[in-house]
Amino acid sequence: MTENVVNNIVTCKNCGHTFSGKYCNLCGEKVYTLRDKKVWYLLEEVTHFITHFEGTLLNTFKVVATQPGKLSLDYCDGIRKKYFKPVSFFLLLVVIYLFFPVFESLNQRLEYYLHNPLYGNFAISKIESLQKSSGLSFNQISEIFHEKGEKISKFLLLILLPFSAIFLQLLLYKKRRLFFDHFIFATEINIFFLLWGFLLFPLLLRLLQYIIIFLAGQPFLFSDWLAGLVIFGVVAIYITRAAKRFYLLKTGPAILLSVIFMIYYFAFIQFIYKFILFLVVLTQMH
Repeated sequence: MTENVVNNIVTCKNCGHTFSGKYCNLCGEKVYTLRDKKVWYLLEEVTHFITHFEGTLLNTFKVVATQPGKLSLDYCDGIRKKYFKPVSFFLLLVVIYLFFPVFESLNQRLEYYLHNPLYGNFAISKIESLQKSSGLSFNQISEIFHEKGEKISKFLLLILLPFSAIFLQLLLYKKRRLFFDHFIFATEINIFFLLWGFLLFPLLLRLLQYIIIFLAGQPFLFSDWLAGLVIFGVVAIYITRAAKRFYLLKTGPAILLSVIFMIYYFAFIQFIYKFILFLVVLTQMH
């Protein structure tokens, strides 16, 4: 920025707009002075970033955990300053998920795809073709597939956001809400799903297993179907409460919405998400 001392007029170095004040009212660029080039100012900026980051992050976490639907309602109503951006929060959880010990439910072994009733034959033909072209054995392909799938499966979770939003818009078209609103609500649902189902619940389950081993001297086997039942059950309750607040639904319709959405969500993950994952991982192996 450059300043006109006489009239206190500033010319923005970013867009060339002239204005008065500390920030350009056209592009938002800040007016920087010699003060901003001192070392202590850099420390001040770092401190501000950390405290602001922690404040909005913790507030967003608290609201999502204790007041289902409020994040979406506030964000869509223009109350955004005190929250971490929903999509950014989801991406942050995905990054954490990359380094967190979790279930394999989103990243199945290769055998799962080969025995899938819908596209098992297609998967077999693709693997046979890969064996011929690469010269690798089935066991080698299986190990490589699982290794690559661990990371890709997590980043591919992003596709849950638009597909969830599209389904909500079709299901609740009478509410006359914009796709943006459904997308934010879908993002909140997926934030909770990821936070609860693949971060908090595995941690609690691991802690429970340690306690049982300490008390009983042997581990407690928690089956996948039981884990899935707990995860989806809690998410369904969350969606019911969130839908009542966000869509102003009564308890009955909110429960019905939750049940229908969870059926769709489960089917999408099992048959569409995992099929897309299979294809994406294969492209990384050629």
